[in-house]
Amino acid sequence: MSKNTKNLSRRGFLSGAALAGVAAAGLAACSPSASGTGESAAAADGETAAAATGEGTLGYDGTGNMPWLGEMPVIDDASVEEELDADVLVIGLGAAGVPACRAAAEAGAKVVAFEASSHLNSVASDMAILGGETQAMWGRGEGYIDRWTIINEHMKECSHHGNYAIMNRWADVSGAALDWFVAGSPSLYFVKDDAYEEIPEEGQANYMFPYCYPVPDTYDWTKEEMPCYPTSVGFSSLGTVMKDNLQIAIDAGADIRYDTRGIELITDDSGAVIGAYGQAKGSEGYIKVNAPAVILATGDYLANEDMMKYFAPECIENQIPILSLDMDADGNYTNVGDGHKMGAWVGGAIEQWHAPIIHHMGGGAGPDGRGVIGNNGYLWLNLRGERFMNEDLPGQQLENQVELQPQRKAYQFFDSKWPEQLAYFPMAHGVACIYREEALPDYTASGLRINVRTKEDIDAAIADGRCLTADTVEDLLAQIEGMDVETAKASIERYNELCNAGQDSDFGKASQRLFALENGPFYAAECGCALTLGNLGGFESDADCHVYNTDRERIPGLYVCGAPQGGRFNVQYPISLKGLSCGMCMVFGMIAGQNAAALA
Repeated sequence: MSKNTKNLSRRGFLSGAALAGVAAAGLAACSPSASGTGESAAAADGETAAAATGEGTLGYDGTGNMPWLGEMPVIDDASVEEELDADVLVIGLGAAGVPACRAAAEAGAKVVAFEASSHLNSVASDMAILGGETQAMWGRGEGYIDRWTIINEHMKECSHHGNYAIMNRWADVSGAALDWFVAGSPSLYFVKDDAYEEIPEEGQANYMFPYCYPVPDTYDWTKEEMPCYPTSVGFSSLGTVMKDNLQIAIDAGADIRYDTRGIELITDDSGAVIGAYGQAKGSEGYIKVNAPAVILATGDYLANEDMMKYFAPECIENQIPILSLDMDADGNYTNVGDGHKMGAWVGGAIEQWHAPIIHHMGGGAGPDGRGVIGNNGYLWLNLRGERFMNEDLPGQQLENQVELQPQRKAYQFFDSKWPEQLAYFPMAHGVACIYREEALPDYTASGLRINVRTKEDIDAAIADGRCLTADTVEDLLAQIEGMDVETAKASIERYNELCNAGQDSDFGKASQRLFALENGPFYAAECGCALTLGNLGGFESDADCHVYNTDRERIPGLYVCGAPQGGRFNVQYPISLKGLSCGMCMVFGMIAGQNAAALA
């Protein structure tokens, strides 16, 4: 998805959250999903605050200090209003915290959970899953795709900064974890023969489907330079499935505290975590929970500008707006890194090389978040009129190229033959690879809707001013403010020559995706920088969800899952597995809950 960011100050990048309405289109499919614990995103003060336990992480000032951390709160017993005893404390109820809560409660643990919002947080809709009985319904059970093909591609995309053991555990148990998770939602309906098949009325509110099913004849992931593996599933209402899972925990005795932030972990003299303090909305006192196992499932820190400056300064430099849906009842962000702070204060080591999620969805996004024609690899030109890349790229890599262009902007060009061309573009995040003559039913899941275009969609984009059109290339180019028209005309002529020759000798685009601009009317959509959906990076961890300190030793009693868990995504968000972030939230939430319960 793209958005014009003219006059957006670096300090004002948080204003991108005002665009939250577009998220209904499923743009958060890969968002961090685990819930935050909430506080203002503003810095505690303007000074660089040194952390007593933070020497193991170097920051941009080169001192070993972490300017975003601030001082650890001082809480005494006199300020405690309520004290609870539990076996497991879960902090954050999102896509990781909810399964953690259920798994721990099912194992017989006495569970308490804090959530800063007034409800659980569900901002995603997709999960990448390998194998399992549910996937086997669609012929995608064990052995459907070689695990090492997937793991090695993921590690390559993350420049091998990730943790192989964590990826291997995901591959081992994600199928069984999905089976467990969906079994918790009795009303969930499963599609049978086609992801876009008609859903009976009783299943429309809560159904599940496999992406890219059946795989179209025009897509062969084994021949793609950057494949997106057809092993992901989507939900029409993941929030419903999560509520059902949380209800299982509640029925087993879990004590859920909404509107309650996690504030500070409690440790004993050995450094083991033995509980935490929380604070209810509107209260000046604290809740003290004594628990031998604490799970941090607090989401990412996208809405904390100081942390973004520290861990992802390129997002600030490139003036990337954010899309954050994690808010409390008062409209304050909850994904501000509270869990990162709590863990760092007790010595937790935060990994290097965090991964912003900025996969481009194409230009001219409407209120539903869909780009005019998706991020399909048609001809892209910058304002100098120059072609600057092989456009046959997934969304994250497209974003990287757009950021390098004048004004961080480009235009995507296509012509009237687009309905017959869409099927030849690859399956990927946000690609409009399906043409339909008729609109989809209103109940269609957002994750499916985002991949479909009708002629009415294009007409609506034109009427809204999100897409330019003209009967000639010259007239189309004349409408683009700041475009070098003569250079652009030459670039289009050159591109048409390459397309007609069937070989892209300039940038090497696959021949089946070379479509000349020859058949009017012609169209152009502006592609600025996409929104940041999340920033993934967290504590050094392992496949059992333990948190490690700066000496790379386990911190007893402390577990992590979801966005604060490190070792999963690095450098940038990978595109080979649609919904992997949310899928790993669910898988490692379950694992964290089981292991924490076993400690009690």
